[in-house]
Amino acid sequence: MPYVILIIFLAVALALQILTGNIPFSFLAFPLNLILALIWVLVMVSVWKTRKKSLFVGFMLSRGATVSAILLFLAFSLVVGISGERELVSSWVFAAVMLYLQTVLLFVILRGWRAQTATGARLGAVRWRFLLNHVGILLAVSSAFWGAPDTEVLRVRAIQDVPVRQAVSMDGIPESLPFEILLSEFKTETWSNGVPSMFEAKLLVNGENVVLKVNEPYNVSFGKDLYLVGFDSMYDSGSCILQVVYEPWRYGALAGVVMMLAGAFLLFLGGPRRRNDED
Repeated sequence: MPYVILIIFLAVALALQILTGNIPFSFLAFPLNLILALIWVLVMVSVWKTRKKSLFVGFMLSRGATVSAILLFLAFSLVVGISGERELVSSWVFAAVMLYLQTVLLFVILRGWRAQTATGARLGAVRWRFLLNHVGILLAVSSAFWGAPDTEVLRVRAIQDVPVRQAVSMDGIPESLPFEILLSEFKTETWSNGVPSMFEAKLLVNGENVVLKVNEPYNVSFGKDLYLVGFDSMYDSGSCILQVVYEPWRYGALAGVVMMLAGAFLLFLGGPRRRNDED
């Protein structure tokens, strides 16, 4: 029966995908995504406290739920990676898989964050290694999922000595920048065969001197980075292509990675788990 419910859940997501297309991420941007995330957590915690013996909770804590959630996530990730169709991550089906994975993780955490006691009459010690590893995974996955509507990528063509405050989204929609960019110098170095080996742009960003190189971004503000991505061969050497990437939720993902590393370090210090050791 639980697997039937899972199949129906995924079928509904597939039906929404067919009928409405990809999820309207622009509508779900902050603060709505944060509100929905908090509602999801509160509802799941309430279900855990009041319906521990329900079929739903029992399935979410089962080995089958864990295995199916991981396999579905890996399968979808492989499809996206092999096909290169990044639009698939905006689909209702992928959102359903991600929500399913997060729900399984959350219930596993709620059940196992404290060590079991002989009688079950009281809570045992906090299982720090378990907590750091599992909460870290949940935080990293959740930040990527719930933060997707707030992620924005803009392209800017900077022309030497011309102030720029206009960018273009990946959909080709013009957008104003909250800061000004002025290119003072752009230079390239090439290999003997003429292939570029190095790009460097000297900029003024809101009056501050910045030197940009490929894969060496400049942090403009909270969650907002400026990248040098190359140049447009249709124009002269006095111009370059910049990319503004806004990912405010990435710090949540980074915190999750740090927690997982801390958990792994504690596992290393503690050595293999001994019998009756619930940490």
